Parts: sequence; C-alpha cells; structure tokens
Amino acid sequence: MAGSGWRLLAADFMMSLMWVWSSVLNKILVHIILGYGAHELKGEIIRYAVSILSMFIFAFMAKATKGGAYNPLTLLSAAISGDFSNFLFTLGARIPAQVVGSVYGVRLILDIFPGIGRGPRLNVDIAKGALTEEHITKEHLIVYWLAPLEATLVATWVFGILARPKKDDPQSKSGKLN
Repeated sequence: MAGSGWRLLAADFMMSLMWVWSSVLNKILVHIILGYGAHELKGEIIRYAVSILSMFIFAFMAKATKGGAYNPLTLLSAAISGDFSNFLFTLGARIPAQVVGSVYGVRLILDIFPGIGRGPRLNVDIAKGALTEEHITKEHLIVYWLAPLEATLVATWVFGILARPKKDDPQSKSGKLN
C-alpha cells in the first residue's frame, strides 16, 4: 500500500474518533462549562452553533488530510463509482478503520465518563417502551446501518443512470471542423 493509503487510514481512524467526541464535548461546553440547562433557548442556540462550527472544522480536516472522512457512506458512494481496487480498499480498509475509530472513541468516552448510559431504567413492556428503554438490536441495525447503505447504493446507481456522460459523435466533430 502506498503512503497515501496509510495516511488515509490514519485520517479516517482519527476523524471518526474525533467525530464521536465532538458531540460529547459540545454538551460539556454548553451544560457544564457555560451552565445552561437541558432545554434553555440560549443553550440550544449555542449548542447548534457549535455543532455547525464543528461540521466546518471536520470539512476543513477532510481537505487537510486530502480525503480523510468520518462517514462511511461518503466513502461507499465514491467507491461504487470508482474502479475495483478503490472499491476493495474502501470496503476492506477505510470503512473498518472508521468503525474501529468510532468504537475506540465510544470506549474512551465510557472510560472517562463512567456514568454515561448507566442511569435509571423504566420497567415497561417491550411494546410500550422499546424507544424508552433502548433500541432493539434488529431495529437499530435496520434503521441506522442497512437503510442508509441501501439509500446510498440506490442514489449512486440512479445518479449513474441519469448523469451519464454524453458520448461524442464522430460525425459531429468532423462537421465542426469544416
């Protein structure tokens, strides 16, 4: 693998880890450092402004790393449209690097803030409280993994059908020269 491949893998890993941390740091800034409550208007405005700013920062980091990404769907659409070796590199190395970066980001958050996710639980039946208790694994996988992947594939294929480059007609070129 060329040096740029290792650079992209490292960038994908770090950007995914940082993306997971960005929302946690945003909430710490607004709720703990600035002292706003969970639903105060000023706190919400600051939180959304910082979120938008972080999106610009991540876009700058993607440009600075010459292609680093934190979202596997952006890589997948480019991999499907590109050549086969790029497809294999994306599916076999870049997306797993992003997944590992996200997992390490979450593990680091749970190690540093052990109280997160360990609050009180409601004791209701599954039909009434699935969203309150937790996501059921099957629904979580369908909604957050399978559906976005399918949408990316369909969007890429539809774009490929609708936006094909026009083929040059040799007769029209010879007519333009005369």
